[in-house]
Amino acid sequence: MKKLNVEVCVCTECVMKGAMDLIESIESLKKLKVQLRFNTQIQIEMNKCLGEAKHGLQSPLVKINDELVEKADSETVMAKIIALASQDIKSI
Repeated sequence: MKKLNVEVCVCTECVMKGAMDLIESIESLKKLKVQLRFNTQIQIEMNKCLGEAKHGLQSPLVKINDELVEKADSETVMAKIIALASQDIKSI
């Protein structure tokens, strides 16, 4: 089973710009993985600071398997996670 590591920055700037909503969206995707037929484990971590100390213009930040997503929104993050998880389905 493949593992996806998702880190969400939870510094003050990122939380103010929706980081907690992103975490909730990713958690809901974890619950739907059986229905979506994902053979991927999604590991969510909260990180006090991804990127530079002052990254307000790029907030919120999310890192998916070492790929940094700036100005992350639920749609973009979910699409990237689904695309990466779907690669496993095609490779089986």
